[in-house]
Amino acid sequence: MKKLSAILIIIVMIASFAGCGSKPAESSQAATEVQTTEAQTTQPETITTEMKSKLDKVLTDAAYRGVLQISKGGSVIYQYTNGNDDNGRPLTIDASMPIGSVSKQFCAACVMLLCDQKKLSVDDTLDKYFPEYKNGKKLTIKNLLNMSSGLTNYLELINPTDIGTNEKENIQKIKKAIFDKELVFEPGGDYQYSNSNYFLLSEIVEQASGVTYKDYLRKNFFEPLEMTHTGFTDEVTENHEWTFALSKTESIEEGFYNPGITKGAGDIVSNAEDMDKWMRGLSGGKVISADAFKQMTQTVNQYSTEEYCYGFWHMPYGGSGHIGQIPPHFGAIDYINTERDVYLFAVSNSGRGMSYVQEIPQTLLSVLFEQ
Repeated sequence: MKKLSAILIIIVMIASFAGCGSKPAESSQAATEVQTTEAQTTQPETITTEMKSKLDKVLTDAAYRGVLQISKGGSVIYQYTNGNDDNGRPLTIDASMPIGSVSKQFCAACVMLLCDQKKLSVDDTLDKYFPEYKNGKKLTIKNLLNMSSGLTNYLELINPTDIGTNEKENIQKIKKAIFDKELVFEPGGDYQYSNSNYFLLSEIVEQASGVTYKDYLRKNFFEPLEMTHTGFTDEVTENHEWTFALSKTESIEEGFYNPGITKGAGDIVSNAEDMDKWMRGLSGGKVISADAFKQMTQTVNQYSTEEYCYGFWHMPYGGSGHIGQIPPHFGAIDYINTERDVYLFAVSNSGRGMSYVQEIPQTLLSVLFEQ
């Protein structure tokens, strides 16, 4: 959940893929029927054995620990797993792990869906939702979405020892900390990455929808996209499939399991299969409109050298994505490129998690494009 330099946000892209040729036409009716059937069948995308070996070598040489998956055209073209959970069991490609600030694009998508439903507007000012906040009339939902609010990161304002297991109390403490702090700059006049923006957005989602933030995500995204291995960090200890990839005592910094503390900003646990469903579903018009996704990925904060939009950074080769961290071990990254129909997700449970998602994709990129 850290602010990251755009120089470090480099992501792998596939430059070329092996294609499948069509069969020549035949004269008989039976052959014509077969040909018609084959013409309507989409062949799965693949990469060459040589390319796979080179990708494997990059990850092996870096001693990468975690899960990495690339898909194209609806087909998984590359997977890599290495390492164990903190209980010593081998990781598998379907291991669910915290994705940190990658969660922010889920929150942004909630807001955009509510815009599609005419239940709110990105131009709404915060006094509509938080009349007690003295700066509410200065701030808009858009300011929260693209990090132009001037709000201080609440994780710098609260004492973790004051965050307990009561979600309602935790949320009130966090809101008070945010509202009591003066703005760093005038809204709309600069850029500063802050988890406070997305924490407040999750609260706005609840007010506009009339249901809890978790229920809104489940009903509108997780269930329609059949994301069956996705949930929330405070639910991890209750689900054996998620704890398989986690330490029960050490893998997440103390307090991050507690309800509400990462709400909207870094609260989601997922795996490679579900994240592929998410990236393709979000960008493909399955859960929000095409215009809403366009706004999410193209409404750039003009002061952001990192080209921050709504829960997305711009990434190389026309792609968009986000990086996330849950201290002290977990680092994650997702990447969407609709023009090339390429989607990447990586998550590491190593203490080097963030360096992995920053450095390894850049190395993979150099291998892929110097062929």
